[in-house]
Amino acid sequence: MGSDHETPFRPRPLPVSAALLVGVAAALWGSIGVAVTVASRHGLSAVDTSLWRAGGAFLALFLGVLVLRPQALRVRSRDLPLFAAYGLLGVAVFMTIYFTAVRLSSVATAAMLLYTAPAWVTVLARIFFAEPLGRRKAVAVLLTVAGSALVVRAYDPAALHLNLAGVAAGLAAGFTYALYSIFGKGALRRYAPLTTVLYALGFGAGFLLIAALLGPGLSLPPPRAWPVLVYLVTVPTLLAYLLYVAGLNQMEAGRASILATVEPVVAAALGVLLLGERLEPWQWLGGGLVVTGILSVHWGALTSQTV
Repeated sequence: MGSDHETPFRPRPLPVSAALLVGVAAALWGSIGVAVTVASRHGLSAVDTSLWRAGGAFLALFLGVLVLRPQALRVRSRDLPLFAAYGLLGVAVFMTIYFTAVRLSSVATAAMLLYTAPAWVTVLARIFFAEPLGRRKAVAVLLTVAGSALVVRAYDPAALHLNLAGVAAGLAAGFTYALYSIFGKGALRRYAPLTTVLYALGFGAGFLLIAALLGPGLSLPPPRAWPVLVYLVTVPTLLAYLLYVAGLNQMEAGRASILATVEPVVAAALGVLLLGERLEPWQWLGGGLVVTGILSVHWGALTSQTV
């Protein structure tokens, strides 16, 4: 979320307040899987949960921007296709397929597979932006792939076959999460983060509404599901985003992304503590390799330039 005019990276002490803001935001994101599981138990489908989350967050953000910063609503008409693609793939498809992965596998497994995204970003950035693929990035991709294989129990073909749909959904979530970064890189060159997120959420909610109307139709969630939906809209969506942006304003984006890797750790821990999920030692090792791969990518960026 930086500007186009980047300056050489000069190490400086990391503000404690900024680190705390970003860390709390990532921890809140880590609670999404548990909330989605609760929503599922209340009878909400992946599309319904995604629609109410994205739609609620968009409506709240839109009203806030309309009152406090109406100039952030202005975009050029030629950029609307970019925001439409951003909302479709980075919000609608991503949210739906990640929630599906949680349902088909587990909160911990889905969260760890989601963080194959840096590997996808590395490959896509090489293709679309001609970014160099150095030794450090190549090693990071290998670590991420190897860690993901352990997370999905590739060492046990029988278990892998039984949960093939969940594995595919988790990997697809990582891919669409990567597309969120790829589209965002283009959008943030022209607009502020607030405008970018507002329109991404708006288009995403619109596509989810179309999907719901073309499918089983749109229906109000049961009363018992409203608390978890309110939580999804306000805490891991609106609040987490605001905290993250506040912290990002005080530090380099690369450092912020390093701190954000606490998300899959929190998600796995919450899945074990609150939902009774169990991970084998090899799966924990795989999660560690995924996080190590992520850290190595961003650490290389930090020691060479601002990202």
